[in-house]
Amino acid sequence: MHSSERRVAVVGDDRAAALRQALGGLPYRSVERSAADAVVAVGDEALRDVLVDAPDAPVIPVGSRRLAVDSDAAERRMGALLDAALCGDGDRSGDGDRLADGDFPADGDRPADDVRRVTHPVLAVDAGDGEARRAAFDVALVTAEPARISEFAIDFAGGTNESFRADGVVVATPLGSGGYASAAGGPIVEPGGGLSVASISPFSTRTDAWVAAGRLSLSVEREAESVALVVDGEERGDVDPHRSVAIEATDSVAVVTFAGAGRARRSETL
Repeated sequence: MHSSERRVAVVGDDRAAALRQALGGLPYRSVERSAADAVVAVGDEALRDVLVDAPDAPVIPVGSRRLAVDSDAAERRMGALLDAALCGDGDRSGDGDRLADGDFPADGDRPADDVRRVTHPVLAVDAGDGEARRAAFDVALVTAEPARISEFAIDFAGGTNESFRADGVVVATPLGSGGYASAAGGPIVEPGGGLSVASISPFSTRTDAWVAAGRLSLSVEREAESVALVVDGEERGDVDPHRSVAIEATDSVAVVTFAGAGRARRSETL
C-alpha cells in the first residue's frame, strides 16, 4: 500500500490537536479511528479506550505513562513512529498473526533504530457476575474503606497459591506496571514478560511481589470488610468473599514506542 493511502487516526485529549497538525505534513490520510491503519492515542483515557478494543491497527501511545512517547517527542518524530507502525501492514498472515516484536519484513521500509514495535496484552476480568470487563493497565481488589485490612488469595496458573492480609492486591500489564503497581512494590515488567502482581499495604514486614503468566485469579478470604473491584482506576463493583476474580490476557495489540521510553511517576493512585 502506498504511504499516501495509509490511514491514521489521532485520538485523545487536548494534546491531540498538535499531533493532528503534525500529521498534516506527512503522506498519510487522517481518518476516524474505526477506519485507521494506525492509531495515535494521546493520554491515558484515550489509550485505554483504544487498547481494550484490541484493534488490528498498531497503536502509538502518547503521554507520561511508562512505554508511552512524550507528546513533544511524538510531534517531532511522528514520521518515524508511523513508518514503524505501518511498516509491513500488508504482511500480516490471514489468521491475524502479528509481526514478532522488533521484526520488520525485508521488503518494507526499516524504521529508525530507536523505534521499537512490541505487543501488549489486554486483560479480560471475570468477577463471576456476568459483566464483561477489560483492562489495559491494571486490575485491583481494594478495601472500600481506607486503611482497612482484609485477607486476599492469589491462584497462579501454574498451581501456586498465595494468601496475605493487606489493603488490597493489584495486577498490572507491562504498560501499567510502572504506575500504581510499582508504587505498591510490584516489579516493572517489560513487554512479553508477564503480569506484575503486588499486595497493597500488606500487614507484614515481609512482603512478596510476583511476575505472573497471562492467567491468574484473585479472591477475598474474609467477610469482615467490603472490597471493591477497580479496573484501570475505575471502581467496577464489589467483590463477594470467596468468589474468584479471574484475570486473563485474552488479546494483544501491537504498540509502537521509542526504545528507553520513560516510566510513569510513582505518584499515581487508584
